[in-house]
This record gives sequence, C-alpha cells and structure tokens, in this order.
Amino acid sequence: MVTESSSSLTSSKEEHLPLSDSEFDRLANVANNAVDAAGEIILRQYLAQGNVFKVSDANVLSWTNIAAEAEKAMIAVILKSLPGHAVCGKQSGWTNCSGTTMPEFVWVLNPIDGAEERLLPTFGMSIAVVHNGKPVVGCIRNPITGIITVGRWEQAYVDINDPEYNKEAKYAYNRLAYKVGETFFNSNCIAYSELAAGMLQVVVDCAVSPHGLLGLVPIVEGAGGIITDWQGNQISWQPSPVSFVSPHP
Repeated sequence: MVTESSSSLTSSKEEHLPLSDSEFDRLANVANNAVDAAGEIILRQYLAQGNVFKVSDANVLSWTNIAAEAEKAMIAVILKSLPGHAVCGKQSGWTNCSGTTMPEFVWVLNPIDGAEERLLPTFGMSIAVVHNGKPVVGCIRNPITGIITVGRWEQAYVDINDPEYNKEAKYAYNRLAYKVGETFFNSNCIAYSELAAGMLQVVVDCAVSPHGLLGLVPIVEGAGGIITDWQGNQISWQPSPVSFVSPHP
C-alpha cells in the first residue's frame, strides 16, 4: 500500500460505473483545460530562464514559485467550471473544502513531476479527478512537447524505479528485473503515458504520494491496463480529516 502522512491509498475489489458518459467527458475537458493553463506558464518560464529548472539550493525558491503559479492556474480553471468541487494541490494543499468528511469530487494536482535532481524536458504534470474515493479521470501532460494523455474509468519493455526504500521493495524489484530482457529507469508520470500508449509493458513504482499516483490510475485503466497496489488490489483514496487543513493559510 502506498501512503503519505496525512492521507492513505486503500484498495478495493468492487467495480461499478460511477458517472455517465457526459459527466466523464465534462471532467476530462476541464482537466485538459487545466493542464493547458498550467503548461503555458511552465513553458514560458522554461524557455525564458531554463537554468531555473536545474533544481539546486540556489534556485529552489524560483522552482517552487513556478510550480505554485502553475497549480494556481489549474485551480482557477477547475473552480470556474466546477465551483462545487474540492481541490487538493501538492503545492497549496486543500481548496474549497471544509468539514471532516471526504468530498464527493476531489481534484488532486501535481503541477510538475520528475524534478528530483534537475528538470529535463521529459518531466510532466498530472491531474486526478477522484469521485467518492475512486480515481475516475486522469490527465498527464508534458508542457514542453505538448503531449497529453487522458484516461477515464473503463475506457516487451519494462520501466522500473529502483526502489531503495526498504528491503521488501528491493527484493520485489530484483525478482522482476531478472525476469525481463531490459529495464529502464524513470521517475515521473511520463512513463505511465508511455505504458498507456503501448510503448512499455510494465511500470513498477514504490512510495508514491497520492498527488503523484492518482492521476495515473484512470489513464492506465482507460487504456485497458491494470494498476494495483503491491498486493494486486485496486487503488482508492481516503484522506484523513486532518489533511483537509491547508498547509498554506
């Protein structure tokens, strides 16, 4: 199971069609518009001052500000179209959410994914639409190339992140890596776009936060693939009440 401090990803074997086709289409359109708005900001900064995207102590503030600006643009697009929905952003925390119960619709935003060391033009951003705990729509975009992958509920090479998190994950990685012809290493959401497009057959990841994972679920499932926890169970999301408090008042 993949977890983070204020919320958890849980598994379920139940399947049911949660929304109509028109509702799915509307959510996907809003997700597209949101990543377009954020992508314009990131692309403009990338072209104007590319050195900002080499993450180091000297420019981490600029990097954080750009990610926050992109996330703010996403939130504005989402709430303009769907004012009754809640948003959980990686940079800004919760928006339009009060109380201690899980909202019916939550948008989970990861404005830039894949910048642990330096930001090459292979990074991506992702959005998940979570309906009653189930990720039902996902959108991945590379703002530099303009490639967008959108997935919705129900609609060989191996890419593996070397899991140095614990002995169990390392053991599982080794068992799989030795059974395939070739392995590649990636650390962002673009690998899941490649999986959905048929360019990869398997992607394995470990210790992923909800912001980084939830948007990938509908994309993989919508392409006919399977995405599960390490025990083979489906992914759902149930944040704890304390996580509804934004870290940025």
